[in-house]
Amino acid sequence: MNKLLIVFFSFIIPISLLANNEILFQKANKHYTEGQYELTIEVYDSLLNANIESANIYYNLGNAHFKNENIPHAILYFEKAKKLEPNNADIIYNLELANTRIADKIEAVPEFFLKTAYVSLRNTFNEKQWTIINVVFFLLFLVLIVVFFINNKNRKLWFSFSIVFLTITFISGFIGFDSNKELRTQNSAIIFTPTIDIKSAPDNKSNTIFILHQGTKVSLLERSYKWQKIRIANGSEGWLKVNNFEEI
Repeated sequence: MNKLLIVFFSFIIPISLLANNEILFQKANKHYTEGQYELTIEVYDSLLNANIESANIYYNLGNAHFKNENIPHAILYFEKAKKLEPNNADIIYNLELANTRIADKIEAVPEFFLKTAYVSLRNTFNEKQWTIINVVFFLLFLVLIVVFFINNKNRKLWFSFSIVFLTITFISGFIGFDSNKELRTQNSAIIFTPTIDIKSAPDNKSNTIFILHQGTKVSLLERSYKWQKIRIANGSEGWLKVNNFEEI
């Protein structure tokens, strides 16, 4: 009897949590449509604090902060949403719009065209979609192998097709793994200090080599105690204190 109760509640509790989260999500959306952006942010933050993560939550949080004129937080959450759904046109558009509202206009160093093409391919689907693609092609490969062994006709053709599908399986598996790694790795951040001097070394007495403003995205390199080495889009590098940014 006790085991039955445990099983019963193990199903009921997750369902009730999902229902409660959906209620909170709808409540936040209602606050947003009514222009109550502070309340919207408060409700969405409560979902994040409950370890409920989705591109929609981050995207809507970004919109609420943008409407509330908090551009650094808007960019932070748009970037978090983009990590989960890198090919979402609405997220990309709103992120680009928010970036027009920051002081630093940094021209990015052009990437090697093969890297650009690979990143574009990887971002065509998110991590879960690449996993599904990988599983589908692997199953098709297995089917072709079975056909190869049971069918005496056109065996070379079936074998060739199986090699093609196996190759696609390996490629999609690698891209899916890389997509997962990119999602889990926190290697970039948004500056939150209105104006910050970027130093040549992890020392307050070192030279200031350039200045950044809030909302600017930086890549995170090595860390030294309370200092973080960063790189900006044009390739320039320097050091700043770790309490001046938030990781994406």
